[in-house]
Amino acid sequence: MAENLNVFDFELTDEQMSRIADLDTGVSVALDHHDPAVAGQLGGFRLG
Repeated sequence: MAENLNVFDFELTDEQMSRIADLDTGVSVALDHHDPAVAGQLGGFRLG
């Protein structure tokens, strides 16, 4: 359990942060919530 508390015990370099930022393509890989059809489906979704 003590190991689980150390999740923030690391640092990223500027290069690593830049590489992570480059992963953001600005496009969803799962669905496009800007698409009216998808937005309509999401709006009609109800949890159990």
